[in-house]
Amino acid sequence: MKNNGLMKGILVLVVIAFLSLAFTGCVTPTPIPPTTGTVVISIANDNWTYDIYIDGVFCGQTNWTGDLTLYNVPIGNHFFEAYDTSGWFYGSLYQTVIAGTNYVTFWVWED
Repeated sequence: MKNNGLMKGILVLVVIAFLSLAFTGCVTPTPIPPTTGTVVISIANDNWTYDIYIDGVFCGQTNWTGDLTLYNVPIGNHFFEAYDTSGWFYGSLYQTVIAGTNYVTFWVWED
C-alpha cells in the first residue's frame, strides 16, 4: 500500500516537471545592450599634457603626446573639455558617445 502511494507521488512530480518544461519551452535570452563606450582622446598638433573633463568632471590627464583613453563612458551626448596644463590652450566640443570605440580630437592651431 505504501509503495503505491510513493509511486503516485513520484508520478505526480514527474508530470509537473514535464508540464513546466513544456509550457516554458526553451527561451533564448535577449542580450543586454551595452550602456558604455570607450573614448580615445587626442590633442592634434601638440605634444603637451592636458587635463580632460567630461560634463565638467575631471577624467584624467593626457600623456605628453596628447593621448588619453577612457573606458566605461556612458553612451549619450557629452561636453568634452581640454585644458593645457600650462594654461595656454582651452578647447571644448560636444560629441555623442556610442557603444564601442569613439574618437574625440581637439585641434590646436598656432597663430
